[in-house]
Amino acid sequence: MPPKVYPAPLIIPPLNGSHTHTIISLHGRGSNAERYGYELLESANLQARLLTVKFIFPTARKRRSTILKRIPINQWFDNYSLEDPGEKTELQIEGLCETAEFIRGLIAQEAQILGEGGYRMIILWGLSQGCAAGVFTLLGGWNDSSVEKALGAFIGMSGWLPFEQQLRDILRCHDNPASIQDEQHDTQSDDSDTEDEESSEQEADSEENLEASGDAYSDTESNDDLFQRNSSSHDDFDPFEGDEEEVAPPIIQAVNHIRDILDLPIISAEEELSQDGSSIKGLHHLQIPIFLGHGSEDPKVSIKLGEKMTHVLSTGMGIDATWKAYEGLGHWYRVEDEIQDILKFLQSRVGLPVEPESSVDKGQDEKQ
Repeated sequence: MPPKVYPAPLIIPPLNGSHTHTIISLHGRGSNAERYGYELLESANLQARLLTVKFIFPTARKRRSTILKRIPINQWFDNYSLEDPGEKTELQIEGLCETAEFIRGLIAQEAQILGEGGYRMIILWGLSQGCAAGVFTLLGGWNDSSVEKALGAFIGMSGWLPFEQQLRDILRCHDNPASIQDEQHDTQSDDSDTEDEESSEQEADSEENLEASGDAYSDTESNDDLFQRNSSSHDDFDPFEGDEEEVAPPIIQAVNHIRDILDLPIISAEEELSQDGSSIKGLHHLQIPIFLGHGSEDPKVSIKLGEKMTHVLSTGMGIDATWKAYEGLGHWYRVEDEIQDILKFLQSRVGLPVEPESSVDKGQDEKQ
């Protein structure tokens, strides 16, 4: 079957002509590249702050929404409920598989344009369902797992992790870390606010229309003993039970579960540790810094889903994940704190050139 056709992405070249990095940013369900992309760029003045960055905003192709009575909307994958993302997960598989293939193609094209080390110069970014699709694509890796293709960073806003419960079972990381437990919020999606209560195509056609204010901060740490822990034997859960072949460490089982969903070749259970013992060959794509931000008052995607995602990535998979919660913020982003935190993160962790706000404001005043 030929690949599904996606609309042409919105491409914004660097302002100063020098192209050092590319940001590929995915919109939320029901939106599109133009609506999401232009608003993000203008509200945060990102082009002026990131002079050497090329921005790519893809648009999800239209898919029939099960919870909206089969109305076609722009969505990266179909899903049944955000109160329980593990419900009817079979609806998500086709879209996740197609979207991951599409995103991998965009990344590969940009890496070729950027030249040697190009993958490390690419930042994948997503809002809401765009975050969910992006992080799942990232965790699945590439067709050829033997080739190192780690990206520069992943940025997620107001998102969740598809198949999170299944991955937690495989990785045996059921307890949230204390740093997240201490920051637990009582905010949950109620019946009147969640996405599965949207009643018309017009409401569903823009997931990103809520206002926000406030801030909060918390962090999660990577597990230094990840690979030792993943190599130990357990009797409570074995997704490959009955196989005569050697059982892989849980982290490889988890990645292979994702790769199976995305129709990618399975990584061998006999993958060896790297020479310094810090990572497993075939899992190079997990060596990436991740920033996850979420509003404490999000009525559509509960902040608890973001916390669970961070726990799986950090504790379960040993990924360098930074978590920040923003008090008073709903299902959107806020420029004065969340976007500023993201820019600081990219500057320190990726070496992304970021213009200070003062110089940008001064330049705009002079033009006026």
